[in-house]
Amino acid sequence: MSARPFAPGRPAAELLLVLGVPAAMVYMAVSSAVHGTLTAPGCSPGRILALMFFGPDNQGLTCVRLPFTADLPSLGLGVTSEMAVVLYLLLVRRLRNLDRVLSGGSTAIFDRGQLEQEPMKKRYDDFFAKLRVSKRRQLLLLAGVLAVGIWFYVNVSGSSHLFKALPDIQGVHHPAPALQEAYRLSWWARWQTDPAMAALWIVVGSIGTYFACRQAYLYYHLARLFRDAPKLMVFHHVPARVDRDHGWRPVGGLVAVAYFSSLSFVCSLIVLIYIMRDPEAAPAYRLFVNILLATVAFVGMVLNVAMLTTLRRGIAKAYETTLRDKILALNADSDAAEEEGDHLAARTIRLEADHLVGDAGYPVRGRAVRFASLASGLIPVLKLSHDVINLYF
Repeated sequence: MSARPFAPGRPAAELLLVLGVPAAMVYMAVSSAVHGTLTAPGCSPGRILALMFFGPDNQGLTCVRLPFTADLPSLGLGVTSEMAVVLYLLLVRRLRNLDRVLSGGSTAIFDRGQLEQEPMKKRYDDFFAKLRVSKRRQLLLLAGVLAVGIWFYVNVSGSSHLFKALPDIQGVHHPAPALQEAYRLSWWARWQTDPAMAALWIVVGSIGTYFACRQAYLYYHLARLFRDAPKLMVFHHVPARVDRDHGWRPVGGLVAVAYFSSLSFVCSLIVLIYIMRDPEAAPAYRLFVNILLATVAFVGMVLNVAMLTTLRRGIAKAYETTLRDKILALNADSDAAEEEGDHLAARTIRLEADHLVGDAGYPVRGRAVRFASLASGLIPVLKLSHDVINLYF
């Protein structure tokens, strides 16, 4: 929650990261146009999307190639990769000064000095130590992600499900092998046709995976810090009349980013399963891929739910501690007023205490972002569950 584990903001570097994936996508689109693989008759993205959702149409056209604009799964992975980069940078930017924001002004929820005193100091320093990832480990992660990206590309270029799905969604349920081969040979990112496009396809997907891993690592340690903080430091209660979210709004922003990160993860998994599934593959290989996809989906969803739950529970517990202390203090003030004979003041104070009892729970009151992200994520989660089940049944 401090500026210590993160370098000061470097707008130029951050802008380069944010624009990197879109620039690569624009380059791929321009290069595809130059090489004649940007689009093809009957292969517009709108038509392909309509065919996927509504089945064959009556246009009398058959898409017999796989140009750039018709490769919706690859475009989807490009979008989720960009989201991973943007959400990671947004998370880092919000973490840079979070401790100062939470400990300063009329909405301060704790005294900053507690971070330099035991028992919180050791836990706080340990949090920062975990966030200082060495360049060597970052490069190892990047190398591992690139290796997975290359393996993924080799599998997709050899037998992408899209090569087999395109005839089916157009009503050709028993396509000739030559038609499926035509899709594979005309794929815009085919290595033998354009190595640069194939390399960019791998890099764009790998960048998204790399920053998603970095983001998950940050959230894992942040959730653990908020889980432990209520036991190690004293939080202050900020009245609703001062701040609607009782001083916790900056932390609520981190939780909102986590919601959208989880949604992006689910969408990327749906695309991954769609591309990788191959009912016609050899049984042993198909079983291996299905187990791998199901494991990634299950573990990823469990970790996302655990991260969000731990983070929210830690915040709620810290807030409920401040409520309990505030209610105890108000009850003591009420008793003192009763002893002094000021019954009106005692009753007023007790009513305030009774009102606070109903405020227990998660302190951030703005529900619009959470509702929008959860509602919009319901369909992708159901779709992901359906796809994972279909891998075996």
